Amino acid sequence: MIQDPVQPRRLVVFGATGHLGREVVDRLADGGWPISELVCVASSESGGLDLEFRGEPLDVLSEWPRLQGRDLVFVCTPREVALEVVREALRAEVPCIDCTGALVERPEVPMPVRATELEGERAELERAPLIALASPTTIAWAPLLEALTAAAGVSRVVATVLSSASAWGRQGVVALSEESIALFNQAEAPGSGPAGQAVAFDVIPGGGLDTRRVELELERLFGKSLRLALSSVQVPTFVGEGAALSIELDSPLEQKALETLLERLPHVTVVTEGAGSRGLALVEEEGPEPTGPTLRDSAGSNEILVGRLRPDPSLPLGQGWLLWISFDPLGLAAEQALRVAGRRLGLS
Repeated sequence: MIQDPVQPRRLVVFGATGHLGREVVDRLADGGWPISELVCVASSESGGLDLEFRGEPLDVLSEWPRLQGRDLVFVCTPREVALEVVREALRAEVPCIDCTGALVERPEVPMPVRATELEGERAELERAPLIALASPTTIAWAPLLEALTAAAGVSRVVATVLSSASAWGRQGVVALSEESIALFNQAEAPGSGPAGQAVAFDVIPGGGLDTRRVELELERLFGKSLRLALSSVQVPTFVGEGAALSIELDSPLEQKALETLLERLPHVTVVTEGAGSRGLALVEEEGPEPTGPTLRDSAGSNEILVGRLRPDPSLPLGQGWLLWISFDPLGLAAEQALRVAGRRLGLS
């Protein structure tokens, strides 16, 4: 049953001091939702910190609040804590959006990825006790793969994902900063951060991205017939995520048709040439033009940037395509969390 959209809501954010939790709080503050109460919860190490919400200080609790009577719970904690929060929300009969991937293997829990749901999907969201938020990688890739599947069929995807330090949350960004400063100053290196080893001026094969989560999510969306080979590398940048994709189609598709198809997708920007969406500056006037879209191009944007479209020479013409995708995973996840929450609360 949809609630009265005018009635102010009472919301709870678990993991409010982490990267995603803070982004959710900030976007709730900037949005126009009627909110009578926002309760922020964090671990004991972060409890007692102050956040700001619509110009007012907001205490962060380390003790879990009573959930009964609240309207919605966001779970932005580490995954090992998430299921406990989910169980508590179910006991209190409060709708819950899990942003951690803890529910990815529960097919009965809806996992929306479309910008606009189909009629049946929207009705399901409006009454679901639990909703699983897909990973930012899946949120970014799914619209492209869905459009290509409808137009030409997709049989295989091979991808290498480049993850920034923010994939590890605030601790990852702090670790990269401290390691970089120590190396520049020739000082003693700090202890290893959440990646388990130093990341500054290095790359870590297999680091950053939870590839198993992405594989399970894409299998849920496209079935086991989609062959997927996914690798990840953590790179020493602070924000953003990029990926080089090789997509094999069932039927050939011309480049112009492919570009037109992608350009029609909501929140997708196709960068066919030049320096990217925001125009990177030349280091030297006579030097080569920088190419994009880069991670810096996508930072702070809700757009999914697609570029470097070219045929895969190892496949028949038009049947294989190589492309590069860049986006801000933190912003994408927070935007999706609020969009889904708006559907669940009847506010959008």
